[in-house]
Amino acid sequence: MTELNPGVTMFGKWSKPYFYLFISILITFVPYEFSVAQDQDVDITVTPTSILEDSQILSISGLGIDTDGSGAVLVSLTIDNLSDQRAENLFLEIIISAGKVGTILEYTQESHRPFSLRPFQSVYITNNDVANEIFPGINETISFEGGLTPEGEDLIGDISGSTSLPRDTYTLEVNIFTVSDANGKTILASDVANIGGSSVGVGEEGSSETTIEESEVILRTPGDVVGVSAQITNPYPQFSWEGESTARYRLLVVEDNNQESPESLIQSAKSSAPISEAGSLLEYENLDTYVQGTSFQFPSSGVQPLESGKTYYWQVITTVRTSGDQKEILSEIWNFTLNDQSETSSPSSDPQISEDIERALVELIGQESFNELEERGYSLESIEYDGQQFSGTSAAILLEELLQKIRDEEIILQEN
Repeated sequence: MTELNPGVTMFGKWSKPYFYLFISILITFVPYEFSVAQDQDVDITVTPTSILEDSQILSISGLGIDTDGSGAVLVSLTIDNLSDQRAENLFLEIIISAGKVGTILEYTQESHRPFSLRPFQSVYITNNDVANEIFPGINETISFEGGLTPEGEDLIGDISGSTSLPRDTYTLEVNIFTVSDANGKTILASDVANIGGSSVGVGEEGSSETTIEESEVILRTPGDVVGVSAQITNPYPQFSWEGESTARYRLLVVEDNNQESPESLIQSAKSSAPISEAGSLLEYENLDTYVQGTSFQFPSSGVQPLESGKTYYWQVITTVRTSGDQKEILSEIWNFTLNDQSETSSPSSDPQISEDIERALVELIGQESFNELEERGYSLESIEYDGQQFSGTSAAILLEELLQKIRDEEIILQEN
């Protein structure tokens, strides 16, 4: 796991206390006089590279922020002098902000070391040039000061041990400014770029919202984590999980062979192509397919059927783009055992009516109808849903799933 060095930013080291002390003493006793022409015409363009633009997750290791000036090119700056006059006493300022916490980093060129541009000169700079404090085409010595703000320090503390930045919208602002006794700080040019992966909102063609996603896949049904016994009665269970609804997932279901671990069985199944990609199932592999969305009904054909009395393991996998490469997001591995279907017809197999089942019935049929059922007495025997019959425990599980979908507003019930 990559450890984040809080003394390093994507633009280089910022912790130089002894050097800053020396500079402060120098400025105190040797004041610098600024003389700035106010008609200077300069421009700046900030361009994130595809590493940042295409990333759904900003990986700390992928950013190479611990390489101090020798990592990947993440951002390029083009600075232009649009005038036929020399542009003097220019300074660069870099500000990185997170939408939820505000400014997290301020990085400013030191006040005693400005740079200048020849008439119509154009300079191309990358984040590595800033970290190395060398601007190609600029003869002046460049140095920077600054670093993490208090909000940035808190952010670094919060992600201690993580390998990616938290979910948020990040912006990179770069300014060119001058300083004079008469006017103080004057910004001559500025540009702002979003950092992270872009996605077009549903129903908003052409519009985009840049976010950095921290993805997670959480299983919901059927079964439970390995080590916890979970029984189901429906041989065609509905697999569901929480995650990005627009993502593509790989769903794998394997049979316990009492020899290999669940992890080994799943890993072996991953080595072959899914059936949705013209692959074939291994002997112990019941299902391997790509799913668009967060649920999938076990099919009645084209797979190896689930058998009563046997235990199965399943996992969901998705892939996201990171600032370094592709990153695989894995869910936990869950297990379930398929009970003998004949047991569902016996009275003892009737599921217990839980509070969630009662709430689901109230949502589906209304409070008045439910009260009538309670007065006459009822038991949950079977439910027909989407053309399929569910009985016994599987009917109870289905009702609980429907209740959760109603709460998540995946199912909207009309008043009637």
